[in-house]
Amino acid sequence: MRSNYRLWFAIGMLCFYTFINQELVFAADSDKDVALIYVTSNQQPNEDVIALQAILQSYTSVDVVSIEDINKQKLQPYKRVVVMNAYPTKLPPQALSALNQFKGFVLLIGDNALQFAPFSKWQEGPVVELRAIGEESLHSPVRWNSLLPTDDSKIIQRALSVNQSYPFIISKDKWSFIGEFINKDTWSYQWPAIIGELLQLPKPQVHPGYIVLTDINMKTDVQKLKEVVTGFSEKKIPIALEVTPIFMDEHEKKSYHLHDNKKLLSYLQQLQKENYPFILSSSTTIPTERSLDYLVLRKIYPTVINGDSPLFKGSIQQGNQQLYLSKSDNRIIYPMTVGSIANTDNLPLYPVQQEIDRLLKVPSSIIGIQYPAYLNASYVEGLVAYLREHPQIEFFDFRHTKQQVTSENVSIVQDEKGKQTIHLSFSKLERLKISFDERPFELILWALVFIVSLFVTLFFISTLRLRITLRKRLFEERKTNG
Repeated sequence: MRSNYRLWFAIGMLCFYTFINQELVFAADSDKDVALIYVTSNQQPNEDVIALQAILQSYTSVDVVSIEDINKQKLQPYKRVVVMNAYPTKLPPQALSALNQFKGFVLLIGDNALQFAPFSKWQEGPVVELRAIGEESLHSPVRWNSLLPTDDSKIIQRALSVNQSYPFIISKDKWSFIGEFINKDTWSYQWPAIIGELLQLPKPQVHPGYIVLTDINMKTDVQKLKEVVTGFSEKKIPIALEVTPIFMDEHEKKSYHLHDNKKLLSYLQQLQKENYPFILSSSTTIPTERSLDYLVLRKIYPTVINGDSPLFKGSIQQGNQQLYLSKSDNRIIYPMTVGSIANTDNLPLYPVQQEIDRLLKVPSSIIGIQYPAYLNASYVEGLVAYLREHPQIEFFDFRHTKQQVTSENVSIVQDEKGKQTIHLSFSKLERLKISFDERPFELILWALVFIVSLFVTLFFISTLRLRITLRKRLFEERKTNG
């Protein structure tokens, strides 16, 4: 009887586990929102697919899938679908059937539109050279195979050639069509809002932002830097300081070390004690690890790098047209989206304000601002006042971000609360070598002083010993001779 109870108990537990497991799978699937399906010649995501992924991730969760892997069961958990057609081809029948039966919102981009049931009655138009989309002109013409939609379609945006317009962004019930993903010129700022609206995605309201004081090196004026830091501190705006420890002057063909400016080094060490976050400025001429070693041996601990380095988990990047925080190879990338304040007397803040206005049109885009250390503090108040006119910009503090830096001799781990765990493992020989690389002439002079001092000491000891020996012999001779 007892064995029967055990058997029924085991069966009950198995059923319970199966039920719970199915519920968990269903709950996980219910979180899926957008499937980004790509059609490429090599069956790999291209740059446009990656850009679309970044746009969609600013709204919601996204899975990137090849058209070859699509079937009805695969699409079942998703609420929305985006199909990026990078080249004309015959689509797989099972994928086409699954997409035609999909009940959620669908956005098609690029080629192959006529293969889908909602657009099957459209007609091919002429091949044209587009010069503008809506009111936004293109810097260079784009060749496009135009399509002529049926009367039951809604034309949202037209594209212009030299003397004629063509339907370019079109919707029909829950399906939408974009003729071409032109991710250049000002269109990198336009697509996020358009795509979000076509897919009926809830619009994010917050824009994360940060300010970095750049161009801090041996030639930096300490007093100007203090005034800028104090200005932002009094306005309660968090900042980070980007430091170039070894500065290469291209005109003088000479390198300058941070310790050559003792007042600056002392001030930066003070800011480190006050827990200001530091960013290492990478250089093509100076190895990253050497710059890192230089700073940590002077008790300045950078947690982010400006550039690309496997030593750092967090990196600031400039000029890559990225508009969002992103992750790549387990690294967090913070794009510097706003240009530097102009060092001119004529409206220096105007270019920065223009760029911020463009970024605010991109839902959830990051506002990364450069403030060069060689400028005085007179621009701080104007910049902060302008930023506070836009409460949707919320500044985060690099001190309260999770970061990690790991090299052969350095380990810096920072948690979300800003606590840093620092471990240095330089040997005495490595420290001596680093010191020699940084101050060879100074060390050579000290070595000469040491050698001379050693010889003088030896000479003094030898002379003293000789005198003692001679006096001892003289005393013994006198004693012997009576």
